[in-house]
Formats: sequence, C-alpha cells, structure tokens
Amino acid sequence: MDLFGNVYLFIALAGVFAVLTVYLFIQLKFKKSEGKTLSEECNSLTESISQQKKEFEDRSVELEKRKAELTHLLELEENESNLRKQLAEVTIELQQTNDQITSLKEQESEISDNIVSIKEDISIYQPVHGLMNVGFFDEPEYLFETSERFKEEIKIIREQQKAMIKDGEAITIPESIALTSNSAYAKKVLSGQTKLMLKAFNVECDKLMGMVKPSNYANILERIDKLASDIEKSAASLQCGFVKEFVELKFKECEIQYQYKLKDEREKEEQAAIKEQMREEQKAIREFERALEKAEKEEKMYRDALDEARKSLEISGDKDREKLSARIALLEKQLLEAEENQTRAKSMAEQTRRGHVYIISNIGSFGEDIYKIGLTRRLEPLDRVKELGDASVPFSFDVHAMIFTEDAPALETKLHQEFTHFRVNQVNHRKEFFNVTLDDIKQKAAEIVGEDLDFKMTALAEDYYESMKLRGDSDQNGAT
Repeated sequence: MDLFGNVYLFIALAGVFAVLTVYLFIQLKFKKSEGKTLSEECNSLTESISQQKKEFEDRSVELEKRKAELTHLLELEENESNLRKQLAEVTIELQQTNDQITSLKEQESEISDNIVSIKEDISIYQPVHGLMNVGFFDEPEYLFETSERFKEEIKIIREQQKAMIKDGEAITIPESIALTSNSAYAKKVLSGQTKLMLKAFNVECDKLMGMVKPSNYANILERIDKLASDIEKSAASLQCGFVKEFVELKFKECEIQYQYKLKDEREKEEQAAIKEQMREEQKAIREFERALEKAEKEEKMYRDALDEARKSLEISGDKDREKLSARIALLEKQLLEAEENQTRAKSMAEQTRRGHVYIISNIGSFGEDIYKIGLTRRLEPLDRVKELGDASVPFSFDVHAMIFTEDAPALETKLHQEFTHFRVNQVNHRKEFFNVTLDDIKQKAAEIVGEDLDFKMTALAEDYYESMKLRGDSDQNGAT
C-alpha cells in the first residue's frame, strides 16, 4: 500500500513535474516571443519619440519664429500708433503753418506795396540809371539864356495855374453825386473835395520840385503824374479828376525849375571861375611885376658893375687886364640875361592870356586814369604844380604835359568842354579832374593846338610806389 501509494505519488509527482515542465516550456516560449515583440515595440517607440522630439524641436523653432514675428508685429503696431499720433500733431502744425503762410503772404503783399512806395521815394534822392551813377547826364537845351529869365517864366506858369484854380478849371467835378439829393449839400461836398485835392497836389508838387536835380528829373515827372492819379483814385467815389492841362502846367513848371537850378548853378560856377581867373591873373601880374622889378635891379646892378669893371680896365696894368676882361665878359653875359628876363616879364605882363595848360596826375591820391587839366600864367609854371601837391594830398603830382599857348584860358576851356561828360565831380566844375585816358587828352589837345605835342605818357609816382613797396615789406615782416 505504501509502495503503491509511493508509486502513485511518484507517478503523480512525475506528472505534475511534466506538466510543470511543459508549462514552463510553454511559458518560456511565450516569454521569448513576448520579449521580441517588446523590443521591437521599444525600438518603434524610441523612433517615434525621436521623431516627436524632432517635431517638438521644429515646433519650438517655429514657435520662436512666431514669437519673434508677433513681437515685431506688436512693435509695428506700437510704432504705427505713435506715427498716427505724430501725424495728427504734424497735421495740426501743418494747418497752423499754412495759416501762418497765408497771413505772411498777406503781410508780404502789404510790405511789397510799401517797398514799391519806398523805392519810388528813394528814386527821388538817388540816381537810378547806370550813366548817372558815374556822374554822366546830358545838359538840357536851355529855354532861356539867364536864370532870371527862368524865374520870370516860373512866375508866369504859376499865375496860369492860379487862374485855372480860380476859374474852377483845374479839376472836373460832376453836377450831382449819389450820396445826397440835396444839391446845395452836394455842391459843398464837391467844393471841399476840390480844395483838398488841389492843396494836396500843390503841396506835394512843390516838395518834389524842390528836390529836382539831373539824376532824378525823370523820376520827379513820373511821381507828379502818379501823384495826380493817386489823388484822383482817392476821390473816385465823387468822380473828381484833374484837368489834363493843369497837370501839364505842373510838368512844365518842373522842367523850368530843373533848368533854372542847372542854369543858376552854372552861372555861379562861371562867376566863381571868373573870380578865380581874376585872382590868378592878379597873382600872375604881381609875379610879373616882382620879376620885372627883380630884372630891373639885376640889370642896374650888372650895368653898374660892368661900368665899374670897364673903368678899372682902363686904369689897370697888364697884370690885371686879363682878369678884368674875363669879369667884363661874365658881367656882359649876366646883363644880357637880365635884359631878356626884363623883356620877358614885360611881355607876359602885357599879355595876361599867355600861359601854360598843364595835364597832371596823382595815382597815389586819386587812382589811375584820373587827370587834372588846368592852367597857370606863372613865369615858373611848375610852382603851381608844387602848390597843388602840398599837404592836402599824400603824394606829389606827376606832370604829363605843360603846353605853352598865347591863349591859355581858351585851350583849357576847349579841353574841359571836350571831356565834360567825364568829370569826376559833375556838380562843381571848378574841380578840374577827369576820368579819361592820357591818349585821349593828347589827341584832343593836338587837334586844338594844331601840332604834335610832347606828352610824358608814364606816371613815375615814385613816392607812391616806394610807399607800396615799404608797406609790402612791412606786411611780410608782420606776418613772419
């Protein structure tokens, strides 16, 4: 029983063991199969994770890009907002600027009108033409010979103006005005307007004519015409206007006033020139008289000395004869020179129109191509040039020509007339300086005199050029 039971137990145990073995074998097979699948699955999962990681990284990069773009968009929106604010501010400023420009344009228009008015006023006081700026203007063809005759003509013209005013012919007025139906009141208004227009016109015309001169004569005429037009415009509502003949009388008066001033100035200059000529003649006569007196004294002195020497020669011995003979010869020569000087002084004193016309320059004082054309009747004409180059000018004059003529005033006058348009001082004709070339002066002088003249064409101006040289050396030393 025990054996059977043991066998049975053994068999049972062996069966169990076999079952366990099969079970284990099956489990082992299953486990091997399952392990292979998990490895593959792990590999797959690893690859999936790597792919997802890559996608995550790509998405992170894309997210950063999106983030940067979003930041940029936010900045752009902020900038746009700021720009819109700035644009609004600029638009307001622009509107204000446009308003200011409009205001300034209106002011510019007013200022331009004022400038035109000021220029018109300035044109009265200064020359506006190119030739007048260099002192060139044509002398008018004078209507009368003397300034007194001009004054009489001015009185006649003003009497004609008074007559037109008195007869009510200076201004045209309407029979009635639209302001009122009362004819008496309308007549009173028109009468007052007429008086106001005439008073303004006459006062302003007198003021303008008081300023007339060669450089602004044409401008004064224009201003008189404009004055009449402006006054008429101010009375346009009353239909009042100046009569053409009355304005023409003002033009005529202005012309006569202009010519009167010129003629009166020329007469004063002529009188001054005559007085200067008389002073020069008296000075020359006194010089001639002194020279004559000196020559007479010298003649008497040499004649007395000669008589004394001849007497000495008669009583002298052979030893002193040669010495006395030489002295007599010298005294005879000196006596002859004294007699010639006396004759010359008498001749010059008798004919006071004889003299020298000189042409001189002073580059250091007045510049190039500025020449003085004058005359002197001095026995020594260079004395006059030395007087001109005294302390009143910094440098001495250079003499280009000294023309002796029987009628020095006539030659001087003709040369002055030839170059009158080239005077440096067009107002004072006693200032005898001319802005011309030396060749022109030489040519005209030769034509008048009728012979070829000796002119020194080069101005030495030694003191001036030496001063320039020293000044240049001084400047260089200072710069060093």
